[in-house]
Amino acid sequence: MKVIAVVNQKGGCGKTTTSINLASSLSLKGQKVLLIDCDPQSHATMGLKIDADFETNMYHVMTTREDEQADINEITVHIKDNFHLAPSGIILSGIEQELAEVEGRENRLMQAVRALKQPYDYVIIDCPPSIGHLCFNALRACSEVIIPIDMSLFSLRGVTKLLEIIILFKSELGHSIKTRALITMYDFRTRYSRQVLEKVREVFGDNVFETVIRYNIRLRETVDYGLPVGDYDKYSIGHKDYEKLAEEITAPEFAYIHTGNPKGQNVGDILKRTETYIDTVGKSSIPQMPESEPEDFFSCPVESSYSGMIEAITNDPHGSAAQNDDSADDPL
Repeated sequence: MKVIAVVNQKGGCGKTTTSINLASSLSLKGQKVLLIDCDPQSHATMGLKIDADFETNMYHVMTTREDEQADINEITVHIKDNFHLAPSGIILSGIEQELAEVEGRENRLMQAVRALKQPYDYVIIDCPPSIGHLCFNALRACSEVIIPIDMSLFSLRGVTKLLEIIILFKSELGHSIKTRALITMYDFRTRYSRQVLEKVREVFGDNVFETVIRYNIRLRETVDYGLPVGDYDKYSIGHKDYEKLAEEITAPEFAYIHTGNPKGQNVGDILKRTETYIDTVGKSSIPQMPESEPEDFFSCPVESSYSGMIEAITNDPHGSAAQNDDSADDPL
């Protein structure tokens, strides 16, 4: 059984969309999947048309109050063949304060996952857009992490905090978490986006999925219908992308690159380069795309800090980006 957490402290980068549709795509391939909604906002629960005020949910699995405790096997809901959900509710927000002084508080979800009686192939954990006890529990319970990145500075800020925690888990608890980034909301229509994607793959290598989740209106529409995109429109770009992601994850040769693996960049090194850029971005002007360059579908130039971000990450690890402000300004 593989336990995969979908994490980034930035909201709106595609965590829940990825959790739902990856779980669904895996189930369509015959894999038995449990999706755990570990977010008090209950978006994964509502996104599958399950009442967010379900009588028992993940709060009752993780609570320390004996009179309210429930077994995770008792709360799971059948979504479709091979696909179950452990729902969430707003009451889960109380866990943050409830676990504050509890010994072993970071192990509550891990213990629940180990108690699962169903022979699941994959457990997908949809995490809240914050770093707290719920996120810590998800990281402790999982062995693998998917980090959705919507190609924005704010998303990268979320990644830096997450990488710090992953390094802490390894050094303090001896718990290695294999990590990989997933590019989401990619707009394939612009030349600029294609150039940035090429640079991301060049920089991060095996630390980023080959699959890219393209911007697709069907992924937004599915929320209103409470369906995974494959059940809503199996011919959509969104479904094809998540099918490809599921194929990549289940492929025999698939392997995450993580801290200490010589094939990929060291997580600590990526973290240092990313923080260097964030520290210096305020001192530098962000270049616009040249107005003379035609865009495929847009009449106005695209303004973004991502090119500078990628350039900063590719700088030498000795911090030359911090010594030369121009290094963050060079366009791709």
